[in-house]
Amino acid sequence: MAILRDLTRRDGSRRRPRVAFVLSGGGNLGAIQVGMLRALVEREIVPDVVLGCSVGALNGAGFALEPNTVGVERLVQHWRSTTSHELMPSSRIPSALQLLRKGASLHSNEGLRKGIERLLGRGRQFDEVQIPFQCVATHADRAVEHWFDEGDLTEAILASAALPAVYPPVIIDGERYVDGGVVDNVPIARAVELGCREIYVLHVGPHGRPDVEIRRPLDGALLAYWVARNSRFARDLASLPPRVEAIVLPPGRRPDIRYDDFSQTDELVTQGYESSARFLDERADEIDQRRRGAELLRPIGRLVINARNRSWRQAAQDAAESPEGAIVSLEEDAEERADDDEVEVESGPATAGTSDAGAQQDPPADGSSGDPTAAARGARD
Repeated sequence: MAILRDLTRRDGSRRRPRVAFVLSGGGNLGAIQVGMLRALVEREIVPDVVLGCSVGALNGAGFALEPNTVGVERLVQHWRSTTSHELMPSSRIPSALQLLRKGASLHSNEGLRKGIERLLGRGRQFDEVQIPFQCVATHADRAVEHWFDEGDLTEAILASAALPAVYPPVIIDGERYVDGGVVDNVPIARAVELGCREIYVLHVGPHGRPDVEIRRPLDGALLAYWVARNSRFARDLASLPPRVEAIVLPPGRRPDIRYDDFSQTDELVTQGYESSARFLDERADEIDQRRRGAELLRPIGRLVINARNRSWRQAAQDAAESPEGAIVSLEEDAEERADDDEVEVESGPATAGTSDAGAQQDPPADGSSGDPTAAARGARD
């Protein structure tokens, strides 16, 4: 399917989206994103399109359905009512033996389905959301990302969140899909190809990092999967084109919590809210002073790095991993672009060092449509 770079208004006219919210995968740490959404809504930052992966697809759909404080509080209540028993029922069989038994997965996705329907309502369709929403899954047979933007929301979110071995693949129109994080855990490249210039990244940090020490073959497989799942984020930050800004909201320090522990929802929501609120307020103050013609502020750690320099790649990696957030952009300067695409790397208002870079990447094959709302305005036009 051809890429639809414009979004459709209710009156039939078309326009490019400018502002995107991108919500990553992250399992039970997805509650952090709810706090981030609360901080964004309080500051009247409104997206033209919402893009989600895995748990970010669930949170993104819930927000797109009701993009206001009421919708955010509904998400909070949903997370408070979510339990490990509902999503991952315990078994009397030891974990090691469960991995060896026959079957597509350790758990059924029925509990996840019920949770999605409790949040969104049964039979909810993509065209019922107030803000255009898309979610990504991995096509299991073609080994490519697939974007859902029409049809049944529940089935698309189940596909986006079908973590291999944990949940079974989801079959839609005869095609098998698994978790979108396998190929695109933080889908900022999708926002770029849709034409967005201001991308708010709601990720939960490099979650789920396995033990680096490999004691058995399974440890090596898990480490390889984790690296593959998380490495694209840094590459996509390094591939931002000129005049596109990624505002990577700070996830904070990763809490000491098991993957199946849903008892710390309030703490995680508060963590996401407080760190993002400070970050956004400091960024807004900076923008306001610049617009008044004040002397250009110098954020901590501002520097220019040549895109062919090895340190440029490390800078992008630092931005992807920083718990303090980052603002990543490539300055559009004709002289710099002619000379090797030099990159402006700017730490976030509340950080001690983060970064970015530039160069474009091939788009996926699926399209998008929807109904935009008014866009929030950021630092650059």
